[in-house]
Amino acid sequence: MNELRESGVDPLIIDAGDLFFSTANLNSTNKKSELYRAGAILEGYNRVGCDAINVGHYEVLNGLSFLKSMEEKTEIPFLSANLRDAQTNKLLFEPFRIIEKGLLKIGIVGVTDKLPDTTKSMIADNYVEAGNHYIDEASKQADIIVIMVNSDRKTYSELPTLFANADFIVTSGSTNMTRENTRQKEGGPFLYSCGKQGKYMSVLSVEMEDAKSPIVDISSHEKNISSIRKRFDRLQKKDPNKSLDELYAGQANVLKIIEQNRTKLKESETAIKSALNTLTFETIALNKKVKDNPELLAFVDESLATCSSLKPKAAKTRPKTKSNKQGKPKPKQKENHIGHDH
Repeated sequence: MNELRESGVDPLIIDAGDLFFSTANLNSTNKKSELYRAGAILEGYNRVGCDAINVGHYEVLNGLSFLKSMEEKTEIPFLSANLRDAQTNKLLFEPFRIIEKGLLKIGIVGVTDKLPDTTKSMIADNYVEAGNHYIDEASKQADIIVIMVNSDRKTYSELPTLFANADFIVTSGSTNMTRENTRQKEGGPFLYSCGKQGKYMSVLSVEMEDAKSPIVDISSHEKNISSIRKRFDRLQKKDPNKSLDELYAGQANVLKIIEQNRTKLKESETAIKSALNTLTFETIALNKKVKDNPELLAFVDESLATCSSLKPKAAKTRPKTKSNKQGKPKPKQKENHIGHDH
């Protein structure tokens, strides 16, 4: 991120929620490690320069007091348009934030549909009604609206319709990940889910010329153009000196497919050429090919080592006996964190 900023690009960095813990089961054996982990993640975000964090299911697991103490440790705004104090009925966090990037004003709204039933200090308004109310409020000040939604995957297909006045929807609550060729609603809002455990970074690049004109996802059109041209190249191999119509004369089915693809190719080329506002989307695998920042890498390694040291040492297992009843190992308990979406 520092390299981007040094090159003159100031990226908008947001997290849609389910950030702090690796498990929904906080207990005496893992709590010290998990609480340290949450603080380390927040400190990492401070160093990277995050613009907003949505308060989701995992953020509220250790109670309101802990969450408020975390908020006090950072200048990163915690957002929630639908979480209220159970006693005062007041919103617990900012419902939205307007962030300026270059000449653009971007409205960021946060909501969750995953407040745990055991939480007594917080209540949740209907996330769709609250989200749309503050989308309308933010729209009075912003050129682009992004809503961060912490909800189950089963809701994702409905979100572009439920939040029709948003430009972008970024989700958390599922391990589902949007790909470059994922079909999006024509004209938006565009919906993105970023996978799990920070293994990928989703990058949206938006170029705006007219805030009143629609945004065109040229990534999908570029993929379409590339795919069709490869298909035509394969068909052309039969004889490079003849046209496709000559090559497949008499083969009605093949000619029909060729004509359909020519139409799709023209539509995509026209869409790109005529677009005033464009976006491109890519997923970047955070693997060894990505150059590490030495200071951040040292911080991460130190944090992981500390997390490990805070976990109690596993009890020594008894040696197996001849008895099958005593010799069978107990199955390992699975952690149930369903994903970090950033």
